Amino acid sequence: MTDIPLKEDNEIIEKEDEAIEELEKNRDNSLKRKVDPEVFSTMETVFDERTTKIVFKFIQKGIIDSMEGAISTGKEANVYYCPGNPPLACKIYRINSPAFKKMKVYVEGDHRFQTYRKSRVGFIEAWAKKEFKNLKKMHEKGIPVPQPIDVERNVLLLEFLGDGEKALPKLIESEIKHPGKLYKSIMQALKTMYQEAKLVHGDFSPFNILYREQDNQFFIIDVSQAVLTSHPRAELFLIRDILNINQFFRDLGIDVIEEAKLFHWIADYKVDEGKILYAKNFSIE
Repeated sequence: MTDIPLKEDNEIIEKEDEAIEELEKNRDNSLKRKVDPEVFSTMETVFDERTTKIVFKFIQKGIIDSMEGAISTGKEANVYYCPGNPPLACKIYRINSPAFKKMKVYVEGDHRFQTYRKSRVGFIEAWAKKEFKNLKKMHEKGIPVPQPIDVERNVLLLEFLGDGEKALPKLIESEIKHPGKLYKSIMQALKTMYQEAKLVHGDFSPFNILYREQDNQFFIIDVSQAVLTSHPRAELFLIRDILNINQFFRDLGIDVIEEAKLFHWIADYKVDEGKILYAKNFSIE
């Protein structure tokens, strides 16, 4: 049964749309401000009132100094650069994300999120909280991810990964120095994620990995959809993750490990070829 958005949710969605559009128009303009009464009135023209208050609260607490233009924009969320010592990234999830229906499959079946407000707003807030918890668990296990700092409603603060104000590029956009070595490191991270953090990324691809060329280091991002290994579809998602990364490195000319063997090494049990074939043709409706 489809959840019927509440009137208050619709109003928030409209404000969120206006806020995102306004910020994208000004993404190349500096928004550096001092913490004074003018900050709040300025930010109200950029975000909806609800999000503005959350961001201003982070400024008042001294967690960030200000907020500047967009680092990235997407269907699910936008990420903004926040100057400071150290600088941070602020991820604002879209209340009206067009990927809403596809997102639900990653939350349903996760016992950590059995209770959340049954509305679009409530779901997106649970989604933000889910990414914070997943990042925290992965960071604690030494998996290279941006360190999560704080989360409130649909706003997540996390470590900024970049050089100066320039964010690291995605793996898909990068020139890779030692692809064979990087392949092994990424697969080891998948194994650590599964066996120690008890998580499966669920959307692992070169689009969700940042790359630092200087030391051939990678960082896994966008883990809001990551599920526990106990999730009903964890096995399917892990196979898809392996297929995606294998294809990327295969295209680079790397002699990748066969998927069934790789799955056995990561999950410590065997999977039959039929499930691998199913995962190749699986798509979330």
